[in-house]
Amino acid sequence: MAIWENRCKVAISGVGYSKATRTAERPLAAHALDAVKDAVADSGLKMEDIDGLATYPELPATGHAEVDGISIVSVNCMMAMLKLPNLAWHIQTGSVNIGGAVQQAVNALLAGVCKYAVVWRAMHNPKGTYQNLPGQYAAGASQFTGPFGFGGPGQGMAVAYTRWLEQHNKNREMMATLAVTQRKHTQHNPHAYFYGTPLTRQDYLDSRMVAYPFCLYDCDIPVQGAVAVVLTLADRARDLKPTPAYLASYGQRLHFEVAGRIGSLSSYMLGGSSSAKLTWERSGFTPKDVDVAQIYDGFSASVIYGLESYGFCKEGEALDFIQDGRIELDGELPLNTFGGSLGTGRIHGLWHIIEGALQASGRAGSRQVKDVNVSFVGASAPIVTGTTFIFVKEPY
Repeated sequence: MAIWENRCKVAISGVGYSKATRTAERPLAAHALDAVKDAVADSGLKMEDIDGLATYPELPATGHAEVDGISIVSVNCMMAMLKLPNLAWHIQTGSVNIGGAVQQAVNALLAGVCKYAVVWRAMHNPKGTYQNLPGQYAAGASQFTGPFGFGGPGQGMAVAYTRWLEQHNKNREMMATLAVTQRKHTQHNPHAYFYGTPLTRQDYLDSRMVAYPFCLYDCDIPVQGAVAVVLTLADRARDLKPTPAYLASYGQRLHFEVAGRIGSLSSYMLGGSSSAKLTWERSGFTPKDVDVAQIYDGFSASVIYGLESYGFCKEGEALDFIQDGRIELDGELPLNTFGGSLGTGRIHGLWHIIEGALQASGRAGSRQVKDVNVSFVGASAPIVTGTTFIFVKEPY
């Protein structure tokens, strides 16, 4: 496959955040509105300049009602709040998570159907249990999993992680390095939920089990919050306030297994490698060219699968790869430099995309990695909804 003819023609020009909280004391729509307004202001634009909207609105918590503005924030909800006078394009995706919405916005900009597109992800933290079996009975595929304790993705994904550990003869205690390092990075991110709350290796080792081999600190923390980005063509981005991050390429997972949601290790690996293959080929880069990486970490093991399936190390080597300071800010491959979902809270992969862009544009503050040119993002778990991106400092 030839290098993508549209590389570096689109850029991220602004990012925005709401406050991440543990409780839903404010409607989710208010969080989304905060993030969108913050991203537009960061770009130096006015709200009336925005003519494109995109999101992935799904409520990931199971067994809870989807109420627009309360537990999800759809495109229709955002249109009603913003009343954009020049709106020309909008979409919401359902198959490739929030990274797919970003890719759709890129395509719309390249097609010329809008000039400035905002993409947001708003995540609701419902009261009570985050994962409930809907109703009194388990229907569909859940009838084969629910009776055995598979009430949500944690239990299913723990099966894949168990298989990985046993297959490669590794111990789960090695993952403490990832959790502790990412929490260390979190202390440079004032928007993160765990900002100001350190984590030690002993804290990790002493924490309760959620679904073996996942302990409490292997899981991202559900929060109520939202983040957003503004995308535009590179020529326009150069005239805006912040230094832009140029999109060199993107990819989507092209492999799917029906059983993927309940713990198929092969679906992680094949999904990740299919997405990364497109991203590397379209950009002309290889993993060796990458200066900093953000890899989705709804569960810690997703980082392990990502490092391997994206090509940063061989299968079975990822837990060894993350040791010895390699993923620190000054390491060989600084990883999840904003703290990841384990440190910032569960707002899916748009925060990973934001950090990838900030690192490429030199706007990451005290956590900025030196001399970044190639910034890689694995924006969602490669299991079924994986998307990958590369951002660069300078067009090439």
